[in-house]
Amino acid sequence: MGETWRRTVAVGLAFVLAVGGVVIFASRTSRRMRQIHTANEPISGWMSVPFIAHTHHVPAPVLFQAIGVPPLQPRDHRSVRRIARELNRPVPELIAQLQRAIDAAAQPPGGSPR
Repeated sequence: MGETWRRTVAVGLAFVLAVGGVVIFASRTSRRMRQIHTANEPISGWMSVPFIAHTHHVPAPVLFQAIGVPPLQPRDHRSVRRIARELNRPVPELIAQLQRAIDAAAQPPGGSPR
């Protein structure tokens, strides 16, 4: 009976370790896929300026300044579409301004790309 008990514990422990490994690697893969997806996603009207700033690694105040809008509050989560409507400007125009600001922020002060 002692040998059966040890074998059962060993198999159970191996199963728990295998499931734990699968969970860890699946969560890491999922997190990485989300990062890849948002990093390559073009700017859309539904996105907020802080979201765009976060995904493109640019400070949100730089983007707000680029479109000529002061943030309403420290956590201004209005969408680009809503800001365009409030300013009575086309959404593609704001998106183009945001993209130019992102491109300018990606270049070092010397002007040549990284």
